[in-house]
Amino acid sequence: MEKRTHSLRQQMSLIILLCWLLPMVIAATVVGWYLLSGAGRQKELAMYQQFQLNLQLGADRVNSAVEASRLPSYDPELREGWNQYRRDENYAMLYRRSSALFSRLYQSDSRFFYGVFCFADDPENRVITVVNGSAGLFHNQVREQWTADTEAVRALAAGLDTNVGFLEREGRVYLVRNMMDSGYRPIGVLALAMDPDYFFGDLALLPWASAVSVSLEPEVVLTLKGTAPPQPGGRALEHTIQSRDYILRGTASVDYAALLTGAESYRWLLPAMGLSLLLLLAFTFRFFRQKISQPIQVLMEGAGRIRQGELGCQIETGTGSREFQYLTDSFNQMSGQLRRQFDRLYQEELARRDAQIKALQAHITPHFLNNTLEIINWQARMSGDVKASKMIEALSTVLDAALDRRGSPQVRLAEEMTYVNAYLYIVKERYGKRLTVDVDLPNELMDCLVPRLILQPVIENAVEHGIGPSGQGHVSLRGLRQGERLILEIENNGGLSEEDERHIACLLSPDYDTQNEPSGNIGIATVNQRLRIFYGPDCGLTITRGEGTQVIARLTVGART
Repeated sequence: MEKRTHSLRQQMSLIILLCWLLPMVIAATVVGWYLLSGAGRQKELAMYQQFQLNLQLGADRVNSAVEASRLPSYDPELREGWNQYRRDENYAMLYRRSSALFSRLYQSDSRFFYGVFCFADDPENRVITVVNGSAGLFHNQVREQWTADTEAVRALAAGLDTNVGFLEREGRVYLVRNMMDSGYRPIGVLALAMDPDYFFGDLALLPWASAVSVSLEPEVVLTLKGTAPPQPGGRALEHTIQSRDYILRGTASVDYAALLTGAESYRWLLPAMGLSLLLLLAFTFRFFRQKISQPIQVLMEGAGRIRQGELGCQIETGTGSREFQYLTDSFNQMSGQLRRQFDRLYQEELARRDAQIKALQAHITPHFLNNTLEIINWQARMSGDVKASKMIEALSTVLDAALDRRGSPQVRLAEEMTYVNAYLYIVKERYGKRLTVDVDLPNELMDCLVPRLILQPVIENAVEHGIGPSGQGHVSLRGLRQGERLILEIENNGGLSEEDERHIACLLSPDYDTQNEPSGNIGIATVNQRLRIFYGPDCGLTITRGEGTQVIARLTVGART
């Protein structure tokens, strides 16, 4: 009975549904219900009431500070001392009486870090400073702060008349007011450095607020919690308290995660969701490893075996999924088909190469015989029987190579040179001193195997085109070994026209059909094709220009022995 398989999509959908999607839907439903329930709204209302209460507490403390700033006006000591100073101009007495008054009022007042009073007639030099001992500040620190802030304080006081004002300078908050005599003439300016933690510390302690700020309009803005003032609107609570002397506005950004702090009955949701995630990861890892990673690895290994030449190899993934079973069956079928096609193509290629080599070799023999017989006939008429005899012997050597009675397509270079020398003897007899030939082949190359009669057609072409208009020609043959290649070069001085170059390029093209070419032109084409068949497309024949009228034919042969 065939085992039933499921698609990867079905298996993955089932795992995600059971291990992740269903718990996530349940958790989202419960949390959404809780946030939208009356408990959540009551929590938000309670937070706003707590914020409003704490802000009102801060306002009450600010009111107490404003009342404390009025105390010197109610005490006759300041006015009497000031009136006495205006009569006798005894500043020392005024300083003692005023300093004692301010020390008594503010030196132990925890609401202020310090207090400074500047007399109106010389505010820069006639200054009384009272430092709260519990503030942790030294007199030199207070002096530096006051020096930096005095101009701003006096500028604010100039527009206050009998009102109070607030000034913020680099985190320091001053309560500023003018002291007047009975005729409402200025005695001096009182500046009290307020302790923000005392006035608004309760706001900073709100557990559900991520950022809190207060403003004493219009000059003072304090960030009590967070790195930046919260922006009004959205998830921010706002409340404003208006007093006779100031307007206090508070803003708090709500951390809505605090709404869930009271949901004790839902604490199991987070562990359950975490456990679901772990289960999902475990099942997903195991699933992908068994159902995807391992089958893909088997397919890759099979492909690697085919790439290394093991055609026809078979694999087995065993995943249980239709998709990979289909891929496995298709891979095995293609592998077997590749093996069969390769065997068939290999046999066909062997037969084709044998037939093509024999056909190409058959082209050379009639063409050369015709030319040689014509030369012998001409020599017989022009000279005696001895030369004719030698030419016939040379012709016999060449004919033996062309007929290839032993049936060997490759010969040693030394044997190939016997055919070349026989041919050169014949053409030298024809051209006499008009043709000179140089041969430079190292002895170590003579054991290299080359295709039979591979040099003779190229040398014949060099001789025919190397005799220039002057009637003189020179042909040289040289060879060397470059790695796995044997390089043979035949050079002549017959020159090469642009038309000749185009014709040669056609003849040496791998796909060029030589059936329509005259027999005298197909020699170099068949040589090039034979070399490419024997050794591959990297080998073959090239004919290029050299210096001056030099023409170089280069044969690239696989160096085999």
